[in-house]
Amino acid sequence: MDLLDSLGETLGGLTDSVLSGGEKLVDSWFDHEADKVASAAPEENRTATHKEPAQQPTGQPIYPMSAMPTSMMMFGGFAVLMLFMFLMLRGK
Repeated sequence: MDLLDSLGETLGGLTDSVLSGGEKLVDSWFDHEADKVASAAPEENRTATHKEPAQQPTGQPIYPMSAMPTSMMMFGGFAVLMLFMFLMLRGK
């Protein structure tokens, strides 16, 4: 009977130490993951999606302009389309 009691106490102590060690391991893993999430600063880790425009000495931004205004390009496209249609109808 004494042998069974000591064996039970040994197994109980072993089970308690394994469970407490596993609990500490899981707690430390959760703490580590929480620290990783808390320390992640997305605004510092992301590259900028746009660049700030150049500035004049007064601080006013300088925006690049295209070589030709949009209305001029549309007029040119309309003129080419009309010329193409004229040549197609003339060929009939």
